[in-house]
Amino acid sequence: MRSVWGILFIGFASYTVSESSVAFGDEQRGDPADAVSQPIVISDLPSPPAAIASLIERGNVRFIYGPRPDSMQSPWQEDSRLARLRRGRRLAATTEYRLEYHFRSRNQWEFEDRGEDVRDLRISVWFTEARIEREHTVWFRQCPEFESFWTNRLVLHELDHVQISVDPGLEQRFRERLHSPTTIKRQFKRNETVDEAVVHRIVEAHVAEMFAPISDLVKIRYQELDRITDHGLLDFPPPTSIQTVKQWTPER
Repeated sequence: MRSVWGILFIGFASYTVSESSVAFGDEQRGDPADAVSQPIVISDLPSPPAAIASLIERGNVRFIYGPRPDSMQSPWQEDSRLARLRRGRRLAATTEYRLEYHFRSRNQWEFEDRGEDVRDLRISVWFTEARIEREHTVWFRQCPEFESFWTNRLVLHELDHVQISVDPGLEQRFRERLHSPTTIKRQFKRNETVDEAVVHRIVEAHVAEMFAPISDLVKIRYQELDRITDHGLLDFPPPTSIQTVKQWTPER
């Protein structure tokens, strides 16, 4: 049996996802071919309420308007339900969020012989740090009026989406899933090379597997918000609110 102690590993990965809101409008009218999106400079706007200012800072939010950048994903092509909803409506705004998780771990690994040609790799992992960083780009087809920007219905709806993805409960869920110590087992042929790089890739894959349900939950909650408000066109029906959506978990 071979043991290796005290390997410090630092890793990170990111996911980028788009959410869309819909408004009524002319489906056929397009943007000029040479038009480009423009930033909405927050310092040019009236001072936002304290709660919104905090949300923008925590979510690392930026606003743009004009033609939709090619770099922003198109959920219309990915979701047939939304594609059907789009008929007779025109995309008015979308929020793209980026979730990037970071972690540190100390790994101990050892082999156990299982036969002439097979051996088991046992990795004990202690996670010393786990956190999630967020970025958001909120795009509007038409720039909302500056004077009423922070009370604009579409702006507030997109900021509701931001509230979902900055919820500190997501990071807490991630940390709980990366409980320490964690044991990961893999089987290798005796002639296969196993070194620190291999161990690190296995740990990375494990962390990605633990993070995937967190990412899925954000997407599901974004969809639930749009479902109950018809993409921001309706008020929250009692007794729902953005708080209940942030706590909502799909039935299993």
